[in-house]
Amino acid sequence: MRFYVPEWDDAVDAHYDFKHDELSSLNRQERELDYIWDIFERDTTPIDGVLISREQVEESKRKSNRLAQHGVYDDPVLSIPDWLPTISDCGAWGYKSLPFPPYGNAEMLEFYETLEVTIGVTIDHLVLGSGKDKGRLYLDERAFGEEFKKSDIPDHISDAVDLMIDEWPDEWPDYIDKYEPTIRNGTVEEIEQFAAEDFQGDLDTILTEFARDSRAVYRENDKEFRYKLTLQNAQEMYDLYESGDYPFRLMVAIQGWTPESYIEATEDVLNIGYDYLGIGGVAGSPIHEVRKIVKGVGKTVKAFEREYETRIDSHVFGFAKTDGFETVGRSGMASFDSASMLRSAWTGGKNYRLDKNDRYDAIRVRYPSYRDGLDMGIEKSLRGREVLVALRAYAAEGSIVDALEDWHQQTEPVLPATLEYLREHRHNDQFDASRLREIESIFRDHFEYGQELQANFSDNLRNKLIKLLRKDDPEDPVDVSEYEDLLETAERVFESFPRMTEILREEAASTSYEEIWTVVRDYAEWIGDDDLLEEYQETLKSRPWEKCDCPVCTENGVEVCIFRGNDRNRRRGFHNTRRFYDEFARELPKTLIVTPATASGNNYSSVEEYLSKKHSDFWRHVHDLPVAEIGMLNAGGVLEWWKATPSTISLGPEEMAANLKKQVGRYQRLYVHTPNGVLEDTVSTAVEDTDCELRCFERAKDLRETVLHDFGEDYSAGSDFLPCPPQIDVDDDLDILVIDQCSGVKEAPESAPVFDINELDGVSRKELLNQKNVPEIAARDLYTGRQQKYIKQAVRRLSSEGYNVTRYFISAGFGLVSENEALPPYEVTFNSMRVNEIRERSARLNIKEDVEKVLSEYDYDLVFFALGSDYYTSIDIDQMVQKIPPNRIGVVFNREIVDEQFDNIVSVPARTEDAKEHSTIVIGLKGRYLQNFARYLNNTGDLTPKKIEQLCRHVEEEPTQVAFEKY
Repeated sequence: MRFYVPEWDDAVDAHYDFKHDELSSLNRQERELDYIWDIFERDTTPIDGVLISREQVEESKRKSNRLAQHGVYDDPVLSIPDWLPTISDCGAWGYKSLPFPPYGNAEMLEFYETLEVTIGVTIDHLVLGSGKDKGRLYLDERAFGEEFKKSDIPDHISDAVDLMIDEWPDEWPDYIDKYEPTIRNGTVEEIEQFAAEDFQGDLDTILTEFARDSRAVYRENDKEFRYKLTLQNAQEMYDLYESGDYPFRLMVAIQGWTPESYIEATEDVLNIGYDYLGIGGVAGSPIHEVRKIVKGVGKTVKAFEREYETRIDSHVFGFAKTDGFETVGRSGMASFDSASMLRSAWTGGKNYRLDKNDRYDAIRVRYPSYRDGLDMGIEKSLRGREVLVALRAYAAEGSIVDALEDWHQQTEPVLPATLEYLREHRHNDQFDASRLREIESIFRDHFEYGQELQANFSDNLRNKLIKLLRKDDPEDPVDVSEYEDLLETAERVFESFPRMTEILREEAASTSYEEIWTVVRDYAEWIGDDDLLEEYQETLKSRPWEKCDCPVCTENGVEVCIFRGNDRNRRRGFHNTRRFYDEFARELPKTLIVTPATASGNNYSSVEEYLSKKHSDFWRHVHDLPVAEIGMLNAGGVLEWWKATPSTISLGPEEMAANLKKQVGRYQRLYVHTPNGVLEDTVSTAVEDTDCELRCFERAKDLRETVLHDFGEDYSAGSDFLPCPPQIDVDDDLDILVIDQCSGVKEAPESAPVFDINELDGVSRKELLNQKNVPEIAARDLYTGRQQKYIKQAVRRLSSEGYNVTRYFISAGFGLVSENEALPPYEVTFNSMRVNEIRERSARLNIKEDVEKVLSEYDYDLVFFALGSDYYTSIDIDQMVQKIPPNRIGVVFNREIVDEQFDNIVSVPARTEDAKEHSTIVIGLKGRYLQNFARYLNNTGDLTPKKIEQLCRHVEEEPTQVAFEKY
């Protein structure tokens, strides 16, 4: 499986000066730019490809012309390595507010060919839903002006239709005429402006008129139109592609709004003939929705693969969440893309990532704003410089006070030297230029303290001096006092520095951490980031930059954990991507499955045809395997299954070894099928020199079984690796775990003290139990609520019938406790807490981690989470159910959203109407369900999630009102 990163000009200055916060050159064209593939070596680059959208390419005319001239691989700026595949699409998110995609199918094919990308994507139109009651109305933004603005549209129109207002292109593709013949091409000067009368009158009349207006498009069912247009483009583009001779692979993009609509689209495009399918429109969607869509598409694709003994690759656009690895893997996705790991470095909190659970906040050291006055800008710059100096000293384990004093001494001569330099050189010919950037570059490089001036006293000050230099003509000189006034302002502000040395001496901090915390706290409170102080403490104590061995962190150290400007933040984004990729590789190891070619390989048009006919047994056993690239091995390395066969095939072992070694350096596992189960010594030795594990097989069946076994139990559940409901043999020593909750009703002697939350948190449980008159009560006996009594009876019955049952309670007072643990009487419950309070208390009591530990330490066949909503919050139930292996079953209650995502999880309804059916009330219904399960379990065969629900909800006869009232 491959991970692609979108190309959004995410580059850093290769020679950025962190000490002075200066770019290597003020002219971007002169800078050497590093992209993520430049920072890392080939084998450690944390991406498998690059996604390049046309929308992004054409944002800059310079970039568009450059890529059109050179292509993405030979472009002197991007310079993508030839071993990284590229996908290019049209960028549907960028034109989602337009009534049509602004590109035609033939021109997109030409665009992909010009860019020389590996894969081109069909034109899709994002499905946005149905709009409001009256549908969706598109308006050309260019038709609004001073006389009638967008804000002037009457409310009765915007309330009834979903308004989509965007700047339309000067020229629409020809194919749009058949859908909307009223649309006309034209520049903004040629577009007639809207007037108030266009929006007056009866709504239906207005919409009817707009349906004939060249500046508007009105649709009652825009959702269906976008869906069908995407499929029509898929058919037309496929026909054009097949009739041409294009050097790239064609991927079809599908859209939808429900799993069912995506499945229907999948069936349509597979029947057209596509072998690479991209799921669009899911970026930003909740993970539970993505899971359902991906599973539905995956199952449809696998059914097609098996029916026709072919292989189909699938891609998920804009999705990369570690929680979704299991779903995208088992559903057979071949690739996905996302920039979220990169963007996370400068959006939101926890922006330095070690893994999905271990994240930190980078320390924000802010630049002055252009809105700041000169005094404030200089003070911000100086205060920020103090923090930077202190952070570097802390990272180097040196004296922060000494570092600040050294900084102050080095900075003292800057302002006097600046004035002296300006007096002497202000009329030099080198400053006789019209462009500020050119003057600033000369000043920065020619003046000894040019960089220190900006670093310590702000870019604001240096810019003002540069503007004076440009204005300062020997024939009409600027009064020197104007320079002096600016520098005197800086001198006045600088007089109060170094601030922190005195503060640190007064506080007499005993540790380096206490010193840096004083500096950071003082700055954060002054700059307005005091809400981040708790997060900063965690960062400074943990020193996470020392825990990562990626080149970004080893080269730049603490700078990566400082939130400040592109060249730090993007580098942190590269680091985040590396850490994400490491998790991706652990969860879904990069896997290559090959068989050596024979000399007759060039007699076939494609590798797939060659494998299916010449190595039919191999192909039959591997063509549908997930999370793997499959191909044939020749002297040039591995040719993937979808490629055309070369005109000649060479099998030279030396060349084969060298090329294969390059390729497998990016893989964790290589599985090879050969007639005798042995790979040529030269080739196998080359592979063994890498970190890639080599496995050779004589029988293709053994290869398949080993691959699935190595992927883990996620891929072994059921008859194949696709997500499917597990079946568990009831007679096979069933192991059951019940996670119950504490009850408000508790059994304790009347004379016993009852402890509140403050008393519980003040001393240990052991100390409480040692107090006078405090009884030790087993948890199963302490909790005597209706649910707990029923579950107690169910556990006894199951145990008496030979099943292994383990029961725990989640206690708001003591965390996770087993039913045998002794507890004192107490009165604490989650039911009275807000969500954030529940989470904070759960973290304090380590509840989530303890439940995860229980699930990991024993392989339970069946896990009941008999909890209410507040207690589900305490363990993050949506995440917790993912800890249950797919060949085991988890049971939750009233959590249909979880049920829909995972085939091994069942959500049993437990609401008022259900309680009435079972002659109880809601508070006891989960217990009643477990009683039913225990009562009827012996009468069933294999257990499935659906069968468990049936057992829980079994009703022998309709309850009478009398039976209900006794509860």
